[in-house]
Amino acid sequence: MKKALVCLIVVLLAGCSAPANRGRVTRTARKESSLLATPSHPLSFGNFELKPVELSPDISSRQEKVKVAKQFEGKLRERVLPLLEQWKAQENSPRTGGTLLIQPRLTVLRIVGAGVRFVAGQYSGQSTLEMDLELTDAATGAVLAKPHIMRTAGASMSLRSHDMAQLDYVVEIAYQYLVDNYRK
Repeated sequence: MKKALVCLIVVLLAGCSAPANRGRVTRTARKESSLLATPSHPLSFGNFELKPVELSPDISSRQEKVKVAKQFEGKLRERVLPLLEQWKAQENSPRTGGTLLIQPRLTVLRIVGAGVRFVAGQYSGQSTLEMDLELTDAATGAVLAKPHIMRTAGASMSLRSHDMAQLDYVVEIAYQYLVDNYRK
């Protein structure tokens, strides 16, 4: 019994501390991005503006969700802003001019806490993160695309790492969507 308990603790701690596998995240993002509707216009603008993440009323009314949403926004900005700067710096790129506004909106955020996951296990339910990524031509106000990105984490015993990895997946899908739809 004691040996089984030690093994369980080791497995739980390993799952809790292991970061999301970058290769798996990238492969999943490529696949998920390819399933999203293509924008009505290529995203090869002269300028880009990543707006702050907007939160649904359900998310903004709960402090613990706002905290996770801020982590998500930090990851999104860290991943997307260098890409946008790279695009702006390209001199030989056929760009249309104008500004592409990128407005992320978190609509659903449910991350099961480590304590709940440990005590309730699979009965604690799934973690879910949903985001609309609205892409707008600033000059005309035309919405070019509004892909809905959603990821869920099953009810496993990996504690919080699997649940929190959903932030990385959604960020990477958004990044990949921008890359896939930018025409050089």
